[in-house]
Amino acid sequence: MSSSTRQSQQQQLAVRGQQASAAVTGLPLPSPETLVKAMKLSLKLAKPLDFYFYEESCRDGVCIMHDGEDMVIYKNDDERTSPITKTFKSEEQFIVITENTIYIISATTPIRNLEEDA
Repeated sequence: MSSSTRQSQQQQLAVRGQQASAAVTGLPLPSPETLVKAMKLSLKLAKPLDFYFYEESCRDGVCIMHDGEDMVIYKNDDERTSPITKTFKSEEQFIVITENTIYIISATTPIRNLEEDA
């Protein structure tokens, strides 16, 4: 079996697994491509990969908050990240790198200014 055929079969299995899981939980899972990119960044930058805000981001329970200086993933006053240093869009997700951690969140996560919510 050729390398490209094997890779195609693996991708098909990953998509089937993702669809089955989404059907069970009702939650769209990050794409295999996003997971691989995030894992590579995690290894390269020696930062943990975290999904803490993922479920809430799919349900509009978090936002990316900008205060004029820093941006953070924000759920409430007690649950927010350290400042964001870089963000990548991959498939239907954002890979968000903060000072301490790498997060995967939904690409539909709104970006808000602190002044708008005051």
